[in-house]
Amino acid sequence: MTDFLPPAAAAHAARIVLVADPGVASEIAQELADKLPQQLRRRVRADVDWRVTARTVPLVADEQLDVSSAADVVRPLLPEGDWDAAVFLTDLPRRAGLRPVSVEVNPQDRIALVSLPALGSWRVRRRARHVVADVIGLLTQGRLDLAPSPEGAGRLEASGVGEDGLERFIVPGLRGHLSLVTGMVRANRPWRLFATLSRALAGVFATAAFGLINNSTWTISSSMDVGRLIGTSAASLLALTAWIIIDHELWERPHSSLSRPFSRLYNTVTCVTITSGVLSLYVVLFLALFGVSKLILTPSVFGTVLGQHATVHHYAVLAWFVSSMGMVGGAFGSGLEDDGTVRNAAYGERQRRRWQKLQEEKKVREEPEGET
Repeated sequence: MTDFLPPAAAAHAARIVLVADPGVASEIAQELADKLPQQLRRRVRADVDWRVTARTVPLVADEQLDVSSAADVVRPLLPEGDWDAAVFLTDLPRRAGLRPVSVEVNPQDRIALVSLPALGSWRVRRRARHVVADVIGLLTQGRLDLAPSPEGAGRLEASGVGEDGLERFIVPGLRGHLSLVTGMVRANRPWRLFATLSRALAGVFATAAFGLINNSTWTISSSMDVGRLIGTSAASLLALTAWIIIDHELWERPHSSLSRPFSRLYNTVTCVTITSGVLSLYVVLFLALFGVSKLILTPSVFGTVLGQHATVHHYAVLAWFVSSMGMVGGAFGSGLEDDGTVRNAAYGERQRRRWQKLQEEKKVREEPEGET
């Protein structure tokens, strides 16, 4: 194990600044500020006093965002020469063509941009810690005359230098595209959608409660085979998902600030996010209805209507069918939700807010002096 030197005995002092978008990126940056010095001593150099600070600043940019845009944000925050390397963490996706980009490095300005969605959805904080440590190693080698560590930049993917002179690390193949989509879905925090759809939840349970005590529902559910039940479930989930997306105008269309490939990416992520939230609601509803049906429907009463002995299978099928009915009722309830509440679960909404803010700032800068 490497013996770490205390800061007082360090041969060099390196000042590192982490700048992050609000939300998940900011949470990760604050956590990294505490853990990164030890990681840097282990992965880059042990005889350096690594001083890491974190700041939260929204990155206002369109889809052409690159590390130069991040540099424009970082420079006003810090006096010239008051830092050795700066890393911007963002939840914005980055692509080189159609290939997901995890990191962009500008060695001249000693600034890097880390796109968190490209790191995937599994153990994101751990991956971010390793990637940021490797990036800082690359940025500080020349400034502090540091030799690369034995591990080098092992956590980074294959790199390439573009015409603009920036080095980009690509996440290759199908794995890269899956990591990007799942990372963006995770940034949406789909589990929060369940709590935000309070009115939809009321509509779901109201419809389901009516079906649970209706004799006709008991009879219909007992006559349905597995294929019909699966089809009914799929149709109800699709109906509620589509209703939420359409009613709250979450579908992205290409425009001047959003190209067709990015609109497709945002729509894919929105569909997966909303579907995940709706599916979670469905599972919770099924479990609740199954428990309630076992509690209030005695086997004798239930069996009399069915014309046979009521088993666990019959209770499960009833809960399954009634859950599908309830999701249709939830669609009407979701229409009553506050747009802002539901839009927070759509990835494109955050980008739309950024773009609107960018346009407002441009308008202010372009106004003639003295105009009110």
